[in-house]
Amino acid sequence: MRPYPDEILRSMQFSLDTYVIPNVDDKWGSYVAKVMRRMLIHLERRWQFEGPLLIEDIDDLRGLFATLGDQLSQLDGPVAGDEAARLVELLGKALEDSDEPVTGYVSVPELTERNERLRETLVQVIEGLDGLEEQAADDELEATRHEIRCYLRRQTDRDKQLAEPTFMSFAPPSEQKGSKGQAA
Repeated sequence: MRPYPDEILRSMQFSLDTYVIPNVDDKWGSYVAKVMRRMLIHLERRWQFEGPLLIEDIDDLRGLFATLGDQLSQLDGPVAGDEAARLVELLGKALEDSDEPVTGYVSVPELTERNERLRETLVQVIEGLDGLEEQAADDELEATRHEIRCYLRRQTDRDKQLAEPTFMSFAPPSEQKGSKGQAA
């Protein structure tokens, strides 16, 4: 339906820039208005990218889990004990639980919930690897840890697309520090 959310957000930004910010004489009020404008930019960016980035991250985590499961299944010796088996089972269950493909319109909250469940599994695997580290040879888990680090880099790169640096504070300016509430 028109107008799209990004069109509404841009209209709000235009109104702030054209009618509000130039007419605010108070420095603190001007600062807050400029911060609100930056937040509208952030909302516009999230509206455009958050859903596709979540789908990409879910697919990336699923691929990572398949790789980690294969790697952990191949461990030999004392490392291939109960903890490695538990992690392989945990990864398999996460893959099974997230097997349903994303089709049709899926809301960002639904995608976020799926993504958070997978990320929770990754945290459990990382913690489990810490326990295996004590039993493993020096480089036995290096490939697994490398895969996780590569995923975390990709995740950070995705998350950065949503970030809009703001350097803002909503606290009133401090009289003690002599802050004048400079605009963002």
